[in-house]
Amino acid sequence: MAFWNRWVSIRAEGGSRVDLIDRLQAHLKAGGLKSKITNESSSVKRIHVLKKDLDQAKALLDAFDKEH
Repeated sequence: MAFWNRWVSIRAEGGSRVDLIDRLQAHLKAGGLKSKITNESSSVKRIHVLKKDLDQAKALLDAFDKEH
């Protein structure tokens, strides 16, 4: 099964906000979710979660956005 069949992108950041992707990954991991980061270019990172965990990831993403 290909990477894109199981994983869905939930956020992309570039420039000075790239570090938020790493902090978001730590937040998702603390919530019990697996995630992967891909580099779109030298200045853009994208974070992905498993499709089956998308609803839980959205809730954690909302909580993360309220903190930051």
